[in-house]
Amino acid sequence: MANYNIGIRSARDNVPKEENLINICHFLFSSELLKHRIEADKRELKKIKQELALMDSALLRIHKDRDRYRFGRITGGNAKEQGISDNAEKIYELARRTVVEEQAKIVGLRIKKIQTMVDSYEEARYEERIMKKVKRYNQAGLDLSRILFTKEQNEWIDQSYSPNPFHPEHLKYSTNGNLRMRSMSETRIGNMVESVGLPYRYDDIVYIENPQYSQLHAHNEGPFRESYFSDFKFPNLLGGITIHEHLGAFQIDGYGDGSLKRLNDYHNFTVIELQGRPVKHEEFTWSFENDVRDEKALNKLLLKILIPGLA
Repeated sequence: MANYNIGIRSARDNVPKEENLINICHFLFSSELLKHRIEADKRELKKIKQELALMDSALLRIHKDRDRYRFGRITGGNAKEQGISDNAEKIYELARRTVVEEQAKIVGLRIKKIQTMVDSYEEARYEERIMKKVKRYNQAGLDLSRILFTKEQNEWIDQSYSPNPFHPEHLKYSTNGNLRMRSMSETRIGNMVESVGLPYRYDDIVYIENPQYSQLHAHNEGPFRESYFSDFKFPNLLGGITIHEHLGAFQIDGYGDGSLKRLNDYHNFTVIELQGRPVKHEEFTWSFENDVRDEKALNKLLLKILIPGLA
């Protein structure tokens, strides 16, 4: 009989013992996080500038005559104002331009401020001091997850759970840490988090918290189901738990509808992983096949899992 590794285990059991969290600590305590924010802002600013380049560069003028508003277009200088009150498309284009221009200023200013922080010698000095301590702790054999994550998160990491017992014959693939999984794409995610020493749960149950479940469900107002088996759960760097679904089987009839209903239930109802702390909306994450196609995509996915809402 095949050994499907579906017995009671903990998130800490799913991490190969020789691995550590040095890479994540380096990311968390270094300017890499700020650099990522800068790159995201630069991409946003580029899109804004592309939109502005296609817009009319004139100014929108608004005049009020008694109870009626008139709109005009003026190009600046001594140019004569052109009435556009009958041209709604042009009015909205010029109005949007003023908003988008201010947005560009805000994003540009944010880039400059964050870049100043990245270039700060004082910050770099503290980064170096923190990483020296982290490396020393690691060399001394300390479990960095007990330093990186909160007490509540570590209690969750050590807590036993029972993976999905249904259809164990579908667990055809194995991670480098010998945890059996249901798809090759899921093993890529598993290998990624194992390589950096991030504790995780695979195929663990998610309960939809709602004391009136039966009554609401009968009136089609409640969750689609009372519980699900999520693909992955991870402690994140925001002090919570990330619940992650890999959506990679759209070729199966009904898979898309079921996945959408599951995500809808996650977002519309309460899920508790840590005592007294509901899972936040941004802590429900998901990925598609393109998100696990190569190392670059997987690194981006790791960031999304570790700091949900940022990536």
